[in-house]
Amino acid sequence: MEVPVLKDILSFKTFPKDAKNLILSSVVLSFSMGFMYVDFPVYLSQVGYNAYLIGILLSVPTFIGALLMIPMGSLSDRFGRKRFIIIARAFSFSGAIIYFFTYQFYFILFAGILQGIAFANSSSSFTALMAEKTESGNRNVIFASNSFISGIFMAIGMIIGGIPPYLQSIYHMNVFNSYRILFLISIIGYLLSTVIIINVKEEYRGTKKTRIFPEKSKSIIMKLSVLGLIGLGAGVIVRLFPYWFYLKYGINVNVLGPIFAISQIVTSFATMVSPWLASKMGEIKTIVFTEALSVLILITMPILPFYYLAGIFLITRNALMNMSGPIMTSFTMSIIPPEERALGSAIIQFFDAIPRSFGPALGGYFIYLGFLDLPFYFTGTLYAISIFMFYMFFKNIKFKRE
Repeated sequence: MEVPVLKDILSFKTFPKDAKNLILSSVVLSFSMGFMYVDFPVYLSQVGYNAYLIGILLSVPTFIGALLMIPMGSLSDRFGRKRFIIIARAFSFSGAIIYFFTYQFYFILFAGILQGIAFANSSSSFTALMAEKTESGNRNVIFASNSFISGIFMAIGMIIGGIPPYLQSIYHMNVFNSYRILFLISIIGYLLSTVIIINVKEEYRGTKKTRIFPEKSKSIIMKLSVLGLIGLGAGVIVRLFPYWFYLKYGINVNVLGPIFAISQIVTSFATMVSPWLASKMGEIKTIVFTEALSVLILITMPILPFYYLAGIFLITRNALMNMSGPIMTSFTMSIIPPEERALGSAIIQFFDAIPRSFGPALGGYFIYLGFLDLPFYFTGTLYAISIFMFYMFFKNIKFKRE
């Protein structure tokens, strides 16, 4: 079996129409997510927020999303997924409008709450709707292709995120106005993504009863939910990576953007390799091996003296940590019954998102106290524990293949 990178990219045209539309809607959002990921914490710092407040503002969307994720997933299973995705786009659009007009703390906080509600409505619903548009024979490929294509456009967004410093230098704009062009792009992106989603036909008509916990798949869901430690570890430093580079090496978003763009591109190609790697090593070994290597690289980053070395390590770490994501998602959607997919996905994400939501606040507090590198070691420890637990839980599991 050949490594299916080029083959799978070119096979996009053979995907079902609705699957292609879902991928396109994801692509549009990923473009905006790219520059928001790199720019937003740095932007907040430049308009006057300290590390602790930045951490709080980054934590709020994830926390709100986590609180609402399970009830939204349950309602999505009952009433259908498409409407919840459209509702999510409306909330995200409203949040982007606020970012465009102000950077006052309570308005930014409220926008974060709106983004969290959007995340709760969309995350599990989108995965379940995507699963509906796939079959066992093409599910791995379609999920991996979605990750790859969306990742490439996220990388482009990261590069676009380098525009504000040039606007400030050439046109003498202040910080706030130089970033408003990015927020405007987000607004347009949410509108376009909504139009694409509206054109997707949903065949699933919902179930008659509302569940608070899946009945058929509860055992596997609880096992997968033990990975919450990864969520906490990721929250402590991953969302603050751009801010850490900004403080550690004194580089602005025009330099950060390309670094994170290259990281995203490499990660995207890595996700396309993951189905092949899983076929050779098995899913569990693939996940454990790649994530364990990423931990070793992560805890080495703080001692590197130059930003370009740290950037190389970041690129490698991100690729290894995230490349098995589509395999995990595809497997999860394959073993959960269709009527429980949104709720099951929501519960798994809940146990990841709740600890992840506290991470940026904790990481920001460490940085605020002057412990700039401590989040790396904290995260590395939690990752190592979580990977070990995952291996112990699943090492003897044989995946059922249709």
